[in-house]
Amino acid sequence: MKNKIILIMAFVIGLAAAGGIYLYLQNLQKTYQLKGDFIKVVVARQRIPAKTQIAANMIELKDFPSDYVNERAAVDAKEVVGKVTKSDILPGEQVLRDRLAGDNESFESLSFQISPGSRAVTVAVNEVSGLAGLVKPGDRVDVLGTFDLQGAVGQEKSSVTSLLIQNVDVLSIDQATNSAQTNSQDKKATSAHTITLSVTPEQAQPLVLCSEKGSIRLVLRPATDNDIVNLPSTKMNQLIR
Repeated sequence: MKNKIILIMAFVIGLAAAGGIYLYLQNLQKTYQLKGDFIKVVVARQRIPAKTQIAANMIELKDFPSDYVNERAAVDAKEVVGKVTKSDILPGEQVLRDRLAGDNESFESLSFQISPGSRAVTVAVNEVSGLAGLVKPGDRVDVLGTFDLQGAVGQEKSSVTSLLIQNVDVLSIDQATNSAQTNSQDKKATSAHTITLSVTPEQAQPLVLCSEKGSIRLVLRPATDNDIVNLPSTKMNQLIR
């Protein structure tokens, strides 16, 4: 019986303490509101993992005492919705601008530059296949592939060139992800060794196969040309008239 009374008393004391804290916070909030010292800040409604595009239902605006608002906190939902997080944001946490990926920012992770549904694939190139070092990150290219086809019994192999993929973005040249980085490199070292392209999974397969078992060559597209062309493969015997 004595233990039961102690538990009841502890419960009542706990409720009283919680009620006291609640009343204190309410009074504190009223004091700040009367002084006009509250600022609406964007906070996370839920845990938002890194590399997540923020939707409107993931955030909300809450009043915070000005003394407790981080100077980097977003104060408008428009600053946040549609942005990609660089790191995890916890429920109730203020959403800081520097934890969101900017539109024109160069990120440590290349994954921020890949559009949804695409993949980054790196291929080896030389001075000729890599356009003599004239292609830059942000350009768009087509990729030609040349490979040998096994002929029928008693016939020789036939070399074929096909337009493997078209109108894909160049993400990086070697390890440079923007033109400023490529321009700052040694002028003598103009030829790239690797080029990373943004492709779909369906485009990645023939690209990788041909780069491993045949050879590829980049074709630079005009800056304003996005047209896709239908072009049949070319065989060696077609070159002989």
